[in-house]
Amino acid sequence: MKNTITLAITLLFSLLLMLSTPTLASESENKLQIHVHYQQASDSWLIQYKLPKAVERVSFARQSNFDRTQHYQITQPDLKWQQEGGVLSITAANGKKFTSFSLTFDSFYGFILKDYSQNVQYSDGSVLFYTNHLSLSEKVTAQSEAIFDGTRFYFYSPKTDIVFSGKRYKHKASWDLVGDGTYIYFGTITPIENDNMIAVVDPALPKWVWQNTQTYFPKLFDYYAKKLDQPLNFKPVVFFNYAHLADDFANYEGGTLDGLVQLSVNGKRWQNKDSERFNQLFHFLAHEAAHFWNGQMYAIEDYKHAWLHEGGADAFAYLAMLEFGFIDAKQWLQRFEESANQCLLNKEQTALNESAKQQRYKNYYSCGAVMALASHYQVQATNPSQSLFDIWRHLFAQSKAYSYNQSDYFNVLNGLIGNDRLAKALGRFSDQRVEDNFREIETWFEGTVLKGAVSTDYPSFYHQHWGKEIIIELMRTHCRRISLSYYDDYIKTYPIENCKVFDHDMEIQFVDGVDLLKNGVSAYQAFKAKCQRGGVVNFSDRAKQPVAQIRCLDKVGALTPYIKLTTE
Repeated sequence: MKNTITLAITLLFSLLLMLSTPTLASESENKLQIHVHYQQASDSWLIQYKLPKAVERVSFARQSNFDRTQHYQITQPDLKWQQEGGVLSITAANGKKFTSFSLTFDSFYGFILKDYSQNVQYSDGSVLFYTNHLSLSEKVTAQSEAIFDGTRFYFYSPKTDIVFSGKRYKHKASWDLVGDGTYIYFGTITPIENDNMIAVVDPALPKWVWQNTQTYFPKLFDYYAKKLDQPLNFKPVVFFNYAHLADDFANYEGGTLDGLVQLSVNGKRWQNKDSERFNQLFHFLAHEAAHFWNGQMYAIEDYKHAWLHEGGADAFAYLAMLEFGFIDAKQWLQRFEESANQCLLNKEQTALNESAKQQRYKNYYSCGAVMALASHYQVQATNPSQSLFDIWRHLFAQSKAYSYNQSDYFNVLNGLIGNDRLAKALGRFSDQRVEDNFREIETWFEGTVLKGAVSTDYPSFYHQHWGKEIIIELMRTHCRRISLSYYDDYIKTYPIENCKVFDHDMEIQFVDGVDLLKNGVSAYQAFKAKCQRGGVVNFSDRAKQPVAQIRCLDKVGALTPYIKLTTE
């Protein structure tokens, strides 16, 4: 029955499109038109494409990580799917050219690996729609001429509001495609809005989350605008939904696109007030919101120096959390201490700007955060009224083309501190091989109230790192590949092809009787001693039942020193 209704609606909208084509064509000139009709009653979509010239085929621009052919239905019987390599096309079965076609599909809320969800659902039935799964390539082949110049979307939803790009529309709207696209909201939730942001927040959020959201989401954007003395030249959107309300877990997830943050919380455990859980959620939002200033309004010129905006965004977020009382001064410093040690654990001796080549992207966050902290303390040592925000405020004020680079940052830093010692040290760490990362970081705080020293007071993340490192080392030497995930109290390994010792799933909690994740340092030190003599390590599961005996094939390195940050 639903298919019959959809076909009838399709025919009706096709007729309307034919009647309105001359006006739309004159408005859009040589643009591809994509008309998106949300059918709220059935939670389904009718997508109508109008091309400015006749073609024998069109191809999708984005290699989305889901099978469109199983999800989308082409309404015209004379058109068909065609897959060539990684390119999906729609072609005329009879060889004739066409200037329009239509697709229908139901909302799809499934997880898409390493890609944006096509739809995100709010508890009241409202829905987000991601535009770029629908975008087409401007050329049929690499050698052919462009068949259109730009893409314009038209959105229709007779019974809902439409929200995107900082604005709310009634029932219909249009938008010209830019970049990686955007999320469009279709629904009736009244947004939270001020001069600096607009947020569409799920009404089913637990009361304590909802109250924090109403208070702190607008406050965050006002805080950044004031501290940076720089209002945004666009109004960002936060889409915040609540899903899996009956499931017994709690997590959060999300992503960003130009001008928006999409944020989801999942699971019924959010019903229980948990300040640390909200702190993690708020940090995610505050980090991404910082990018509206240091990544979108002002663009970094060279992503080799991504420590500037990724580490800077983490530091902005921690400063906001301290300002709003989510954490105290001790907890604030502990977060930077974790960043410093994650940097020491993962950077090794290579230049920080090589991290992307080595697929160690997290170094930009962890090392960048402690580099931002050093900048913060050094400018405060010169003038206690100044902070990290003052560096960025001056950096933005001096930008001539809404962009910045590492040299610009260092020039501002030199001016505020009155010398170039820190800038030279940070530049060396960023661009050159450093033999002793611990000593290098330690020197950044000389002359300030902050000190770094070696400590054996290891926190849980440090134990977890070395526990995981045991499995990783064995996988490297036996298999030359790594395939695992870890949970609160155990590590799960997955089969690795052509590797006998890791050819099946295993759940591992203990190595030679020591808990891998709770006592990872002790476990690793015993593992290191065994590897000195090529010994065998014994793994057990959560019930302490043996799961594997694996010989150590090579010697392994020593523990990386743990740096403790303290103020005088």
